[in-house]
Amino acid sequence: MENLTSIQLTGAAQGAGHPWVSLEALSGPLPEAPCVATLLDVSGQVLGSGLFDPRDPSAAWRRFSYAEGAHFDGAYLAGAINDALARRSDEHCQRLICSDADYLPGLEVELYDGVLTVTSTHPVVDAVMDAIVESLKEACEPKEIVFLKPGTAQTLSGQNLKARWIEIDGIAYRIDLLNTEKPRFYLDQREQHALVGSLCEGRTVLDGYAHSGAFALQAARNGAEHVVAVDCSEICIKAIGAQAQKNNCFVETIDADVAAFLAERGVGDLDAIILDPPHTEAFDAVRVEALHTSAFTCLPEGGLLATYCRSTTTTAAAFEAVVAQAASAAGREARIFARTAQPFDFPVLLNFPESRYLKGLILQVE
Repeated sequence: MENLTSIQLTGAAQGAGHPWVSLEALSGPLPEAPCVATLLDVSGQVLGSGLFDPRDPSAAWRRFSYAEGAHFDGAYLAGAINDALARRSDEHCQRLICSDADYLPGLEVELYDGVLTVTSTHPVVDAVMDAIVESLKEACEPKEIVFLKPGTAQTLSGQNLKARWIEIDGIAYRIDLLNTEKPRFYLDQREQHALVGSLCEGRTVLDGYAHSGAFALQAARNGAEHVVAVDCSEICIKAIGAQAQKNNCFVETIDADVAAFLAERGVGDLDAIILDPPHTEAFDAVRVEALHTSAFTCLPEGGLLATYCRSTTTTAAAFEAVVAQAASAAGREARIFARTAQPFDFPVLLNFPESRYLKGLILQVE
């Protein structure tokens, strides 16, 4: 599929050094099909090589190299994959390749105790998947590779892959990679699970948007007095219950809307609240402020609030401003214990602010 060509900007790019160019910023005629393309500025100066997809208006061109006429082929893929792996640790569960931030746009690879999951979101990546698989097999020697697409999953071998218990930071989780309806373990919050859990000793804790229940389980493991996990997915609630039983700890599970649950709580019902909602591109500041106002209202003095935002379009400053407004609306103040972001295996590039999609605050309420 690789079809080297050149495309040109009509004016200024999205930002100095930014690896994405929108479709409207490119001059025609443009390739009609996805391809590898060298980008030129209005004066003809080379800005790099990238993957082009005319169906993506916001990121029609995504740079993978500053070189002119670079090939997105087996040799490049092997080198980029090995470079990404060299930046990782020897952890048995982690993200190994993080798309544009590892100079492999549209490719994500995660490791779960010897099993790799591969997600492609770009047609050019789909076209070179055989070469990607060969490089991953040589570099990682995985037990199995699972290809993930929205709503579907299949193994490289074509064989079934049974759900397994995997221990992560002292907690056993049932990981079922082929069942896309079952909750996954969010590797990008792994450090936060352990950190926030360590702050919950003796507290009554709410794990809001609990999903796999990792925050709840770490809180229980670290001596929380009582832990409540709330999620609007019955499948997630059942999974959390099973995992709590496996880990010999008690977590109360409630199938409910988190905002509605918080709105019904009074001061002192909870003294630690964790809010980790799913990824969203459209940041609803009104809804987020109302949610946090409820949280601040029911937390006592000395209460803990750990809250997170997953959005490529919302900055950490914008998120923090909404949380601050909520505290003010509730007539409360809070000290910032930590401002948080992704761990090292989810890298953030200086000139690519969208790569910092996860941001958070850990607050002590006064």
